[in-house]
Order: sequence, then C-alpha cells, then structure tokens
Amino acid sequence: MKSIVRCAGTVAAICLGAAVGTSSMALAETVFNRGNGGEPSTLDPHNTDGRIESNIFRDLFEGLVVYGPDGRFMPGVAETWEVSPDGLVYTFRLRANAKWSNGDPLTAEDFVYSFRRAVAPHSGASAANLRMIEGADAVMAGGPTDKLGVKAVDPATVRIALVTPTPFFLGVLSSDNMALPVHRATVEKNGDKWTEPGKMVSNGAYTLADWQRGKPLVAVRNVNYYAKDSVSIDRVIFHPVADPGEELTLYRAGKLDITNEVPQDQVKWISLSQPKEFWNKPFLATYYYALNLTAEPFKGNRNLRKALSLAINREQIVEKVTRAGEMPAYGLVPPIVPNYRRPLPAFAAEPMEQRLEEARRLFADAGYGPSQPLKLEVLYNTSENNRVIAEAVMAHWSRAFGKGLAVTSVSVDRTEYLKRRARRDFQVVRAAWIGDFADPTVFLNLMLSTALPPRNDPGYRSAKYDELLAKAASSTEVSERSALLADAERIMTDEYPVIPIYHWATKSLVSQKVKGWVFNIRDVHPSRFVSIVEAKVPAGGNKTSAAN
Repeated sequence: MKSIVRCAGTVAAICLGAAVGTSSMALAETVFNRGNGGEPSTLDPHNTDGRIESNIFRDLFEGLVVYGPDGRFMPGVAETWEVSPDGLVYTFRLRANAKWSNGDPLTAEDFVYSFRRAVAPHSGASAANLRMIEGADAVMAGGPTDKLGVKAVDPATVRIALVTPTPFFLGVLSSDNMALPVHRATVEKNGDKWTEPGKMVSNGAYTLADWQRGKPLVAVRNVNYYAKDSVSIDRVIFHPVADPGEELTLYRAGKLDITNEVPQDQVKWISLSQPKEFWNKPFLATYYYALNLTAEPFKGNRNLRKALSLAINREQIVEKVTRAGEMPAYGLVPPIVPNYRRPLPAFAAEPMEQRLEEARRLFADAGYGPSQPLKLEVLYNTSENNRVIAEAVMAHWSRAFGKGLAVTSVSVDRTEYLKRRARRDFQVVRAAWIGDFADPTVFLNLMLSTALPPRNDPGYRSAKYDELLAKAASSTEVSERSALLADAERIMTDEYPVIPIYHWATKSLVSQKVKGWVFNIRDVHPSRFVSIVEAKVPAGGNKTSAAN
C-alpha cells in the first residue's frame, strides 16, 4: 500500500513530491505556506537587503546572534559572548555542534571569510550597517580585506573590534544580512551559481530544496542544524505572490497560512470579519517616494521638490487609502524608534489649504505652469497597494497644479524595478525601508553620500549630513547622539531628496493554526519558532485538505 501524505494548505504540485511509496503509513509532513510578497532577486545574503529575501535568509542561514520570536536577540551560532569594558571588543564563542548543512564544522574562519566578503566592494547590497567594525570603511573603499577587525582567535572563537562603542551592535549582527555566514568552498567552487538548489550549503534551520523563478521556493529541515530537535515545521514554502488580492484569495482557499499583506480596500472589512487572524500593529518601516537628484527636473531644483512634498495630503492617505493604522510621515525615522525626537517640518502643523498655497507658489517659482507643464513619471513595483497609493499621490498633485503638471505612472515587476532603481532610471520612484534594528541610523544611513541604490536612491550628497552622522557614531552620550542625528535628519529632509508618505503598520492575515507567531516591531518571524496545529476533527468527522 502506498503511503498518503496530506499537506494542508499546500499547492498540489508541491505536495506530490512529499508522497513516497512505502510498505507502511508515513507520518504527514508539517508544511508552512508563507505568502512572501514577490520573487526573491537573489539567494546570496551579501547581495541584497530586501525584505522578501531576508524572510528566506532567516530560515536558510544563521549568524552569531539572532532575533527570537519576540524580536529580542538571542544566541545563534555563538553560544556565549563577552564585551570588553570599553565596549570596543566583542568575543564570541561558537557552539561545539554548529555545522553546515553538508556536515562540515562551522568555524571562526567561516565568519572571518564571510564578513570580509560582505564588506568588500561588490555589486550587491551596501554593508553600511557594519561601518562600526574596525577597518570596515577602508575595506569598503577597496582596501585589503585582512585589515577588517574580525579575527579567528581559535577555531571556536571570533573576535570583532569596533572603532567606537556601539550599544546596538548585537542588533546589527542579529538582523543584517551582511552578518550571515556563507560556505567558502561552495562559493569559490560554484561562483554565482552557488545559491542554486543542489549546490547551496547553508547553516540555518532549513536548507534549500527547490527554487525556480516564478514558482514557490521550498526549504526543508536541516538535519545538521544544532537545534534540529526544536524545529517543528518540516517544510516551508515561500510563495512569491506580489498582488495582495491574489494572496488573499490563496489564503481563503487554505493554500497560504499567512499573507505578506492584504489589499488596502479590504482592510476595514478584514479587521471586522477576521479580528483573530488580522495582524495590524505599527512596525519599524517607512514608505516614501525618492526623487532623482542627479537629473532634470529635480537636479538643483529644491523649490520643485518641496512643492511636490507639500502638495501630498499624507493624513488623507492614511485615513482614506491605507486605512490600517499607519502614521503620516514627514521624515525617514519612524516614531517608535526609542531615544530619538524626530524633527518635524513647520508645514506639518499647517492646514492642507495653506500647504497647497505654498506648493503652488514654489511650483511657479520653479518655472512650471500651464504654459510650461512639468512632465513626470512615477515608477513602482507591481502591486495593487502600490498602485492605489500612486493614484492618490498623483491625484493630490493634479489638484494642486492642474494643467501645469502631466503625471503618469509605470508599474514593472520587482526584478525590473530593482534594476531601474540600481541605475537611477527614474524621475520619482516608490521606495520603503524596514529597520533592521530600532536605531535612527538604520534609516539615516540611507542618505549617506557613499550609499548606493537601493539605499540612496536620490543620489543625495551633503558633506554636513555625512559629518553629523560621523560625529553621532563617535558619541557615547545618548542625548548628544540623538541631537546630532536629529540635526542630520533636519538638514536632509529640508533638501527634499525624498518625500516620506507614511510609517507602516503590519496588515497581514495569520491562520489560527499557526502558533508562535509573536508581534515584534521588526515584523520578523523565523519559521524555526513557529508550529502548525491543525484543528481537531470530531469523532466520526471528516478532515479534508486543500491538496489531497
């Protein structure tokens, strides 16, 4: 008799691979179907810091320190650590049973190699969050990687030296993809193909089983993971569904256990009809539009940039469009970041009509009007939620400037969107940033002169801004540091390289059978801390599955 494996909520084509012919009944796999908001651009943790990819990396890889289910950091590969009295040296002792998925021991040299690789100049994401490590700036500028202050004291001990005391350093290690280890032999043998199924060697609770572009990514339990006995879920399936409406349909059909988000126009109905499944809390993220300062019409035209910012009614957008508890944004740093007082522009307290009057004056001063209209294009990655926000923003601009503005939008898939951002092929681009940890620099470092897209999308350059962030980095006094960072944000926002629109709130659906899904301000949920508990079937009842 063939065994039958029931994969509750699993796409049939994937579930078929779980059934294996045996002479006796096999236990059913526990499968977790995650809506992940889109297609990952890469599976190399040192080449991206996107949210979609990071959700996957948290399952496939593990750093020295990790975030637990409640968002607090806890031991990862490092079982213990010590900090020197001056706060400049961190010494991590690795677990004796830490291994790679192929069974190789995980050693201190693996972390030395990985940190050097992450910080060295390459075409991927920026390692700006690691700038506090001794020698990092020099290595990022093209200097020798052996000058980086990450050393292997012995096979089980990693020592990291910093240039200045950094109280949030463990938060950086817990969250930044650049702090994740990669398997040197696999990378060097396979080059860019090391992330393919069958080639990837990782060290997280799960290993890569299958990934084809446009199809769900499948991860399975890592039998060599040091804490494998505490991992409840056997198989995690990340569904690359960019459209919240499609996600909602799959969720209702039982094919997703969680959604990445829900459609804006259904937030109210979902909150009332499914209050036990709707997760709606503020979290560490800001949604904004970036203006290309390296080309016309925004290059050297602050009046125009300010006019467009003033004309957006942020309060109306969060009340009428997003409708999920978001807050209007006038800067990059979200209000839930502790020990920081956000600087707000004077116009934030003004009524909308007064803002519009000033916006029209600045627009005319910038040289635009009905006789010389401004032609503008807004770029965003394909998503119903991005579309409705773009339509709201464009409606506000049309109301403010009438025939003086001809604005259109263009929607492209995420891969093309990232390519266009990388080469600054846009006038206005939709952007968002989710904080790796709760510190203002996570957001303010985006606008450093040395940062590249998808961080500094506008191409903003300010020596004073860079100087203030550098001073803040060397300050050990909380209030002084906070004041320096606030001054920097005030200088940057007053130049209008970006137009902050709102600070995010989570708006996802989580099935009641998903246990261990705990709210935290970063909205991170590694699958190793989650379990699936199916509803009990009454005696004589029938239990069905979405895929049998």
